[in-house]
Amino acid sequence: MTLLPSSRKNSVGNHLGETVAQHQLLEDYNPKSKHTPMWRLYVYRMALGAMLVAACMLFSRGRAAPIEPPKELYTCINDGFDQQLTTYKDFAYQKPARMKLHKAWWSSKPPAVKVTIVTGLNPSRVNQLESQCISYKGPISAAVYVVLRSQDRTEGLTAEHKSTLQEAEQLLDEFHSRMEAANNCQIDILLLYETVLDDVMKVMFPINTLRNYALLQAKTPLVSMVDVDLIVSNALLQWLLEQKNYDQLREMTRGKTVVVLPAFETAPQHNMTLAHDLADTAAMMTKEQLGKLVQRRLIYQFALYLFRQGHNCTDYTKWFRADQPYDVEYHDGYEPWFIIDRFRNPWYDVSFRGYGWNKVSHVINIYYQNYKFLAHPTGFIVHRQHSRSSADKMYQAQKRGYERDVEAGKVTADRPNNNLAGLTHRFRDKVTAEMKAGNYTALIDDGIRNCVRILPWWKETKEQTERRQSQRRSLLRRFMHMLR
Repeated sequence: MTLLPSSRKNSVGNHLGETVAQHQLLEDYNPKSKHTPMWRLYVYRMALGAMLVAACMLFSRGRAAPIEPPKELYTCINDGFDQQLTTYKDFAYQKPARMKLHKAWWSSKPPAVKVTIVTGLNPSRVNQLESQCISYKGPISAAVYVVLRSQDRTEGLTAEHKSTLQEAEQLLDEFHSRMEAANNCQIDILLLYETVLDDVMKVMFPINTLRNYALLQAKTPLVSMVDVDLIVSNALLQWLLEQKNYDQLREMTRGKTVVVLPAFETAPQHNMTLAHDLADTAAMMTKEQLGKLVQRRLIYQFALYLFRQGHNCTDYTKWFRADQPYDVEYHDGYEPWFIIDRFRNPWYDVSFRGYGWNKVSHVINIYYQNYKFLAHPTGFIVHRQHSRSSADKMYQAQKRGYERDVEAGKVTADRPNNNLAGLTHRFRDKVTAEMKAGNYTALIDDGIRNCVRILPWWKETKEQTERRQSQRRSLLRRFMHMLR
């Protein structure tokens, strides 16, 4: 059973009334005060935050200097980088994106908890990353992507390219300094770039490549890929801060188990600031307080109207009643966000870029590897409203034409459809067939392959090696038993 608003018209159409009335609705759920209007709290918080950051930066002589990322990180990512221009043909032939690491920033603060949030973004989403950093005062690993368009096949960086990279570097340098000075997350950042030849590749965001690099940079035992437009609930952080809870989570994830974080989104708003205030406030709530927002149709299950099967398996009605983790039954299309052992997390398939099936393909891989899904009883994540990406618009427009061609029998092995939707669906069918056959390996780039071999935090501990060898012996015994 899923918690549904009584009608889409009520939850979406009226947009909660006028702005003043909307802020009044939120007052009762403000964790700081029941009397101060939400918009004033927001202004006060931003002003106070700016003053505190300025003070911290002014009197931070005793603060630990930023950690310089190891040279091995630059070497293993950039080794063999050939500066060739990426084309749409490369995408069609499933060639990995050619990434170069321009600069990295590491936090000098020790991790508050042992679960790292990994995420990928472009510089225009740094404001969303800041909200994620404020909501989750634990470690975050972010891979930031800059795309550089070349007008011809001339290789190398132009003056315009260098200027673009310099602007991104200055933006991230200032952002990282502020996050280090404030009492927010412990954030590590990679700034990567790719040079492309075709205009269409400017919107073909290499999301799975970025997820892999963010995962590569993570160093805690557990990780959770949370897209940058989502914020992590304070309830999860507080739960993780209790050692007995982390120990329980660590024990659950030692085997083939992932712990699902139920995802929510706000009812669509015309006012983006109001939408973000609502999401930020919801993320600070307990599960009981969040349930009241659901009852008032201000918050509901993520993608409820766009792709309901993506999260129905979580069973939100059951989640609101649960005080312990519970089993989640997988069904096709399920695409939750979850916590997983870093060494057990499969790499994301870099065939998928732009839009469509990039995360679902990863979850399908998890499922066919016989992972168990458990729902976290306390933690959750909340989506922050934003405009649709260019890749999303392109994919959805092309998908309709692709589906019509499939129904008309115009798409065959001899006559494939090579637009974004057609290629994405072809990649989906290919990898799914390989997963079912048990011979699938996610496509990754050379940088990831090189780095896993040499970076010290990716070397197995003695315990991990023994566990892996034990599992291999167990599988061999089962195989030999089947042959008898």
